[in-house]
Amino acid sequence: MKHITIALTVIILFCFSCKKDSPVGYPSIQISSPSSLVTYAVFDTIVIKATISDATGLQSVVVYITNAQNVPVLATMNIPITGKNMSFTCNYPINDFHMSSGEYTIVVKASNGTNTQYGFRQIYIDAAPTIRTGIYVITRNNSGLHVSKLDSVFNKTTVYTQGGDYSSSDVSSYYRQLYISAADSGNENTLSMPLASSVWSINGIVSPTQYFTNTYSYSDAVYISQFNGLIKYYNHSGAGIVSSMANTGYYPIKTCVWNNYLFTEEKCTSSSLRNLVVYYAPSGASYEQTAIPGPVIGMFGLDVNHLLVCGNQNAGGAYLQLYNVPGNIFYSPLTLPSANLLSVAQIDAQDYLLGFDNGTIYTYSYNTNGFTPYLNGVNASHMQYDAINDQLIVSSGTYVYEYNCTPLSLLYTANMHDSVRNVHILFNK
Repeated sequence: MKHITIALTVIILFCFSCKKDSPVGYPSIQISSPSSLVTYAVFDTIVIKATISDATGLQSVVVYITNAQNVPVLATMNIPITGKNMSFTCNYPINDFHMSSGEYTIVVKASNGTNTQYGFRQIYIDAAPTIRTGIYVITRNNSGLHVSKLDSVFNKTTVYTQGGDYSSSDVSSYYRQLYISAADSGNENTLSMPLASSVWSINGIVSPTQYFTNTYSYSDAVYISQFNGLIKYYNHSGAGIVSSMANTGYYPIKTCVWNNYLFTEEKCTSSSLRNLVVYYAPSGASYEQTAIPGPVIGMFGLDVNHLLVCGNQNAGGAYLQLYNVPGNIFYSPLTLPSANLLSVAQIDAQDYLLGFDNGTIYTYSYNTNGFTPYLNGVNASHMQYDAINDQLIVSSGTYVYEYNCTPLSLLYTANMHDSVRNVHILFNK
């Protein structure tokens, strides 16, 4: 009898032990809305409905959206816990205008503290269309620099003024920022557009010599060239990323990023000599260099091995050269008119517009090596091509013109009343 009692006690203890250590299960998730493969547009709001249950009690429920690479693309939304068995409805806004068209996944993630379960629902999202939000013109007079916005019919509104002189400027439509650098009396200022509010700045040094020599925006980097030889890379928040240093006795001016290289025009401080110096863009380390015949007007990536470099020779007259990166050599595909080059606009990787001081804008096509007159009667000091609307923005003196490209026709004219230093087109993304 004693042995039977002991055996029963052991069995009871074993049963209680098994009950205490039994494994915790997983939450159950049922998504009822939206339906599978429903299509939304950027700026729509998704109504997400789901039912979740767990025997031991829920500790967290969150909702987020991932792209095709399973990377979250929008903010995570925390869902309040209302019980072991709960249903919820949440409004999830698609508020990132950068999102591209494609298939995405709604993820409902529930945890009981020990185990986590996921519910999935595939949807499609259509990207927001790219639209032009404004043309910004930078002018200078005795009171300083002025940024004016031209609307769709070329009505002018001054949105920003800063003291000092002018070196260069650029825009980033992705981050909706305008970058303006002074030369030897002023700062580099970054403005959030379209309100033209200050985001960050770099202090310049007032001196008899130039301080900022160029500003260039590419992806999430702003390349600021300085007379002291530095090229500093900043992200859109103003944080320094990396920097490059020009050769001793030289300073950087024009820059261009293409195929993970940073191409830089560097001028000798004591002569007219100039080099094209190539750096590795991610690290800023020097790669190779070769001589160029004179000041650069524009540089553009042509294909993975070639860069198109346009400018004016030191002795006068324009040049258009193709730079072979692996071979570190230049060659000239054609002879240009006997005039000085003022501006270049890229239509696509193969086609370009070149404005000369003889009052003619020419087209250049790499595929055919064709060079033909396009527009007469305007000295195009600056040009910007609007690929979305197939339009060309041109400045000459104090005037800014808008042309429809196909067929070619003048649409609008604006008199800025002051010398135009640059024109920029800003898009919504």
